[in-house]
Amino acid sequence: MPTYGVGDYIGDALGCLSMQTYDNFEVIIVDDCSPDKSGEIAYGFTQRDDRYFYVKHDVNKGVSEARNTGIEHATGDYILFLDPDDLYERDLLRVCAAALERNPVDLLVYSFTEDYRNCESGKIEYRKCVSLEQMDYDDDMVSTKDPATIHKMAMQMEAITMLGYPWNKCYKTSIIKEHGLKFQQIKHVEDILFNCDFLDYTTSLTVLNDVMYHYRNQGQARLTGGAIDDYFKLQKIRVQRIYDQQQQWKTCDFEALGTLSKIYFRSFQSAMVRQIESGIKCDDILKWCNVESETELYQEMKKYLPDDSKTLKFLYKPLAQGMFGTALKRARIMEYTKHHFPGIFNRAKQLR
Repeated sequence: MPTYGVGDYIGDALGCLSMQTYDNFEVIIVDDCSPDKSGEIAYGFTQRDDRYFYVKHDVNKGVSEARNTGIEHATGDYILFLDPDDLYERDLLRVCAAALERNPVDLLVYSFTEDYRNCESGKIEYRKCVSLEQMDYDDDMVSTKDPATIHKMAMQMEAITMLGYPWNKCYKTSIIKEHGLKFQQIKHVEDILFNCDFLDYTTSLTVLNDVMYHYRNQGQARLTGGAIDDYFKLQKIRVQRIYDQQQQWKTCDFEALGTLSKIYFRSFQSAMVRQIESGIKCDDILKWCNVESETELYQEMKKYLPDDSKTLKFLYKPLAQGMFGTALKRARIMEYTKHHFPGIFNRAKQLR
């Protein structure tokens, strides 16, 4: 558990672990020189429970290095990278352990909710569930050792935002350590890149429909949040990494390309909104759009943008068609909605 500036939340997260119905676990808390009381709260848990271990960096190194430090200290058969400002079901570890004891796969994925809370009261205003059911499976659990199925499910998970996070997964520790897998020292897409690296060595996969984790969005400064100057550049690295992996697997079909195209143009649109927020002139944004349209990735992705929803047609189709003036007008609407009607914006941005 990486820890930095989460004094208002980490007690709840560690409390969720203290109440687990399964007890054979260790909690490695990595204090990344937190400026608030996070470290003190975390250290207090180590004094009351010998399953908790506290490690502190000498200097602030960022969330990736905090997780890497956790990997170095981990002794369990499986690793979970839980965030300190989220909440977990008290049966999280028991459900995961039971599934892994029956079928000890390389990677286990469980379902979760994204909870958008009022920043003052903490009350949930909007909840989105991300689960196996959304991947069109009727079973409570899907488990496979078939490479083609694993690769297909990876894209299905990416399509519903289940693949990229590290906190809804149990990773087999031996794979991480034997192959020297680490979180890269970059911001914003380090999680998905780590997961892609892990999938290179994944020969067995289980996905649970059980909702075990609750991502808490309460306006807090998240460990992987904040201003990102090279946001779109990083998103393109994400798209390219998944694209290259699917090509390597020989599973880069129209469905996979459609998913990647939606991610690319959604990030393109978000990058425009971010530029508007930064006060960049409209003419300069349009010039940037024209430069991007000449890239190889743009030329490839525009071929595969699906036409199966009003959201795609309204927001992303103008970008794929090179109608950047229209796209900019819609980006301005999004920017206005984001700042004046955040509840509506949070719901709208979930549309795929």
